[in-house]
Amino acid sequence: MRVLTLGALVLGCLAAAVPPAGATTTGTAATSSTAAGVSGTTTAAAAGHGHGAHADSVRYASLKRCVVKKEEMPCGPWQLTLHSGGKRALTDARVFPRNARGKVTKDVPAPIAVSGDGRYIAYVRERDDRLVVRELTGKVHVMPADTLPKGTDMAGVTLSLSLTGARLAVVDGAGQKFIRLFDVAAGELLGSIPGDRGFKGFSGDEDEVLTTLGTDENTTQIITYDLTGDEVARQVPPQIAAQGTPAALHADGRSVAFYSQGTHTLKVYDLASDTVVNSVRVRFPGGEAPEMVDWTGTREVTAHVFHGDGGSGTMTVLRVDVGSGAVKVRDSYRIKNTFTFAACGG
Repeated sequence: MRVLTLGALVLGCLAAAVPPAGATTTGTAATSSTAAGVSGTTTAAAAGHGHGAHADSVRYASLKRCVVKKEEMPCGPWQLTLHSGGKRALTDARVFPRNARGKVTKDVPAPIAVSGDGRYIAYVRERDDRLVVRELTGKVHVMPADTLPKGTDMAGVTLSLSLTGARLAVVDGAGQKFIRLFDVAAGELLGSIPGDRGFKGFSGDEDEVLTTLGTDENTTQIITYDLTGDEVARQVPPQIAAQGTPAALHADGRSVAFYSQGTHTLKVYDLASDTVVNSVRVRFPGGEAPEMVDWTGTREVTAHVFHGDGGSGTMTVLRVDVGSGAVKVRDSYRIKNTFTFAACGG
C-alpha cells in the first residue's frame, strides 16, 4: 500500500527558515548540532535558491518504501528533505499509528504535516503519543493531552498546518469525527468545527478555514468558519465549484480557487456574489491535476503537480496568474522510493 500525503492544503514555502543552532552553512555539508528528535546534515543554499532567501526549510517529509514478506510497508524514521539539499531524520516521530484499541498497525503511516513556509512539522511523538509541532530550529510545541482522545484511530487522522505554522487543524474524518483548531505557540485549542465537514485548509491569512458539506439534495455546500468555530459564510454554489478539487481560500475570506479537471481550468469562485469570477485554462505536466493549490498572492495561485508512480516521481510547482492565465515554473524536484510523503505547499 502506498499513501500519497501532500501537506493537507498547507500554503507556500515563502520565507526563510532559521538554521538550527550549531549548523554550519558554508556551502558544504556538515553535521549539525540539533535538539533531541532531529539529526542529519545541512547545506547552505545558493543565493536566490528556490523562491526565497531561505537557508533551510523543509521541502517534504517522507518514509521509505520497504518490502517485508512480499508486502510493501513504510520504513522509518521520517526523513526531512530540505530546500538546501540536506536531509534530517525526525527520530522522535511515530512511524506506525495506533488504532482505536491502542494496537500499532504497520501497513499505513502515522499522520504528519509540514507548514507552508517549511519551518514547522506536526506529528505524533513516539514516546508518549502526544501531538507536537516542531520548529526546524528545534523548539517543540506540545498540544493538549486530549488532542487525540482515547479511542482515536491515528490512521484516520489528518494534520494541517497554516502558512506560517501558527495554526494547526486536527481532523478525524473516519472514527470519532472531529475538526479541532489549535494555536501552535500557545499549545491551546481555539475552536472546533462539526466533524462531518470536509476540511480543505486555512485561508491565506490564517484566520478562517474552508470546508464543504454534502446535503440530502445531492448538492455540496461551501462553508467557512473563523478559528473559534463560528460560521462565517455558507453557500450552495454551482456544483462545478463545490466539486472542484483541490481548493483554497483567499485571505479575503471570499475567493475560492479550485481546479476543474474536466475542462483543465483553474477557476475562482466568489462566495459573496455566488459567482465564478475567473477561469483560466491551464495544462499541467503529464496532464495531471494538481495535488494542491494555494493562494500565494493577490492574483497568484501556486499549484503542486505530482507526476509519477510506484513511490517515485517529479513534483512540479507552478505559479498561475488567475487574471491573465500566465504560468511560471517555480520549482521542480524528484521524489524517489517513498511509501508516503508530505510536502509543504504554495
